[in-house]
Amino acid sequence: MDTALVLIRHGLTDWNLAGRLQGRTDIPLNDTGREQARGVGRELQGQGFSLVLASPLGRAQETAALIARELEAETGRSVPELIERGFGPLEGRIMAQVSDEESAALQDQLEPIDEILRRAIPALVDLSIEHAGRKVAVVSHGATMRAIRDALAGTKLPRGVDNGEVIEIDIQRLRELAEGLDLVSC
Repeated sequence: MDTALVLIRHGLTDWNLAGRLQGRTDIPLNDTGREQARGVGRELQGQGFSLVLASPLGRAQETAALIARELEAETGRSVPELIERGFGPLEGRIMAQVSDEESAALQDQLEPIDEILRRAIPALVDLSIEHAGRKVAVVSHGATMRAIRDALAGTKLPRGVDNGEVIEIDIQRLRELAEGLDLVSC
């Protein structure tokens, strides 16, 4: 079997529903989010996924456990490098209530996209090596996944990443990106 990696955004939380930035605040899934996770697991059935990992935040861990149960797959260690972007003083805020001026003034207090990539890309490369020959699903978060997705695409795509969305990772492109960013020597 070929090695495969997918990223999955955790299921819905009440803060997602309210448009509130969660960042690294550990907000639990709501009932809709739990059903989304089970639904992702059902969608991935029969595709050979044998391991489901997640960021250390509770919403990602619970999503991973629900997916793994549907897949009859194992779960494993947390992947701290795939935690959500740090949003600093914007965490907990409803984005529709934050002006463009305030958002721009606070940008230097948010985790930069290049730092997300410097922690996440090598971790994904390492997972592809560590679990060679396996199909692995990794549950992460919207802003982190968007940064990875856009970097792999080579362009900023116009939309975010939905709760429960699955993104297939091109491992060769991932390694090229890591080399190009001088993050690892593959």
